Amino acid sequence: MKGKLRVIIITLVLLLIGTGVLLWKLNDISKEVAEQEEAAVREERDLLEEQKGKAIDETKSVDIIPLYMTGDRKNVVTTTFQSVREVYSAARSAEVEENLTNIKKNRIFSLQDALWAYNPFGTNRNSMYVYFKSNGRCYCRYTISVKDKKIPDFTRTAQSGISGNLTKEHEYLITGLVPGQTNYITMRLYNDSDELSEVRTFAVTIPKSRVGAPTILNTVKGRSKVSISNGLFVVFQDGNKVSGAKKYAILLYDNSGVLRGEIPTDGYCGKNLEEVYDTLLFASSRTQVAQINALGQVVKAIPMRNYYQDGEFTYDGFGNLFMIVSENRKKAVPRSKVVKMELETGKVSEMIDMNSLLSNVYKNAVKKTKKQNVDWVGLNSLKVVDAGTLLVSAKNLSSVFKISNIGSLMTKVDYIIADKKLYDPYKSLRKKVLTKSAGEDAEPEETPVINNILHKPVKKDPFVSQFGQEALGYKKRSTEGQSTITMLNCNIGNGTKSNGESYYYSYFVDEVAGTYELKEKKPLDQTKKDGNAVSQKDTFIYCCSDEGLFTESDMEGKLIRQYSTSKRPYRVYKKDFKGFWFY
Repeated sequence: MKGKLRVIIITLVLLLIGTGVLLWKLNDISKEVAEQEEAAVREERDLLEEQKGKAIDETKSVDIIPLYMTGDRKNVVTTTFQSVREVYSAARSAEVEENLTNIKKNRIFSLQDALWAYNPFGTNRNSMYVYFKSNGRCYCRYTISVKDKKIPDFTRTAQSGISGNLTKEHEYLITGLVPGQTNYITMRLYNDSDELSEVRTFAVTIPKSRVGAPTILNTVKGRSKVSISNGLFVVFQDGNKVSGAKKYAILLYDNSGVLRGEIPTDGYCGKNLEEVYDTLLFASSRTQVAQINALGQVVKAIPMRNYYQDGEFTYDGFGNLFMIVSENRKKAVPRSKVVKMELETGKVSEMIDMNSLLSNVYKNAVKKTKKQNVDWVGLNSLKVVDAGTLLVSAKNLSSVFKISNIGSLMTKVDYIIADKKLYDPYKSLRKKVLTKSAGEDAEPEETPVINNILHKPVKKDPFVSQFGQEALGYKKRSTEGQSTITMLNCNIGNGTKSNGESYYYSYFVDEVAGTYELKEKKPLDQTKKDGNAVSQKDTFIYCCSDEGLFTESDMEGKLIRQYSTSKRPYRVYKKDFKGFWFY
């Protein structure tokens, strides 16, 4: 009996020791994985101070494979486009894709002698297309390095579009190249055990910016200790004059203010772009929307005949874009209509006509100005609420409208967020204006002992509504009828008491109660026209158009970094492009 008990005790001790060793090893593995993930995040932050040297300094010149776009040693496929308009021809883009496919059929490409093409579809001037096959299933992580000591390395994991990102057939658009410089591209292949299986370095010199955009923006480092968020700033700005003509592009800048992407547009760059499944949607001109895939190929280019874009657009999740437009005719009322564009068919239908919907307000504006085409409403932003329902921002009315039954004879205003005084002349609309709420935590008002019968008690205004707002954000809450609406309150226009500041506003809206409450207010340097403010997970992006700059700060308002642009920026967003170009 004692012998059996001894065996049991020894077994239990061994099990405890084994479990302890296993947990210790698992903890070590967990720490190692966390450290690797943190190192990757730090590497992709694109900051010199967080990088240990430059990749090009560690590469022997004999190991660099040169890529030539011209001359006798030309080994890069190049495509010539006569104009930006030709770039956004889906038929022309299909021809380029067919040419690349035919080249791929003629031989087997490995990493060492991969098929390279410079910006083959013309839609990203800071990119190289690459195609090759590997012996086993791998993923590709690449680093772009230049000899300029002011420019950090740019490292990303390429997105293969295959589950797990492991593949034997590799086809990528390597984006992030620095314009006007020799770029050294180090391609590293890793197997399913994250072991390095092959590495090659290539060198290529790409052209300068077509639109004359600065390669490096002037930046100011702030006092905040919070790390800047990973991603690329997507800058929509006024065009640069090049050779006597204005040229436009959507520009992508990294955290160090280095130009990493240039998407050309024809005379107009819009104010936003949308990632829809595995494509990007953006305005390629005032009268056309382009849809490109991750390789840069133009999947669709949808024209508009009777309208031109005059603000932002939004995607409804069901194959439709809703766009702020002006009619393409003389003496049309600008920025007063919303149309729907069906991506599948290209059909464009008018959904909202503010001139009819708010006919009394429009007639009053015409009476005052004696102009039929007066810019009275100034639509500038919109968001999808539900099927057939949109939230739209009217800058010139300092109002946000929820509009339902769009595209029908029963189109109606559900509610308005604005200062009620603005609608004193319009009784039917004044009823639609939501009431300000001080919130549940507000202190109760003191009841006076004696009320003066000649004076009614005036209820204290809990906050000042927005005036001349831009760039809506919308998020539906789980409770029916409740939502969060954000915006840049430019703090200008009729009724405002301007103090030289703009604000980020976040409202809590309760449609059932008929109220809206100011939940968050951040003071900002004033911009009277354009601009946007975006609250991210840990940081805050602000585009101050009037000052020609954009910033990223922490949630306490301390500056992390400031960037000055060469031309007036309309809007600035930040995207990591994970799932599109990067994994």
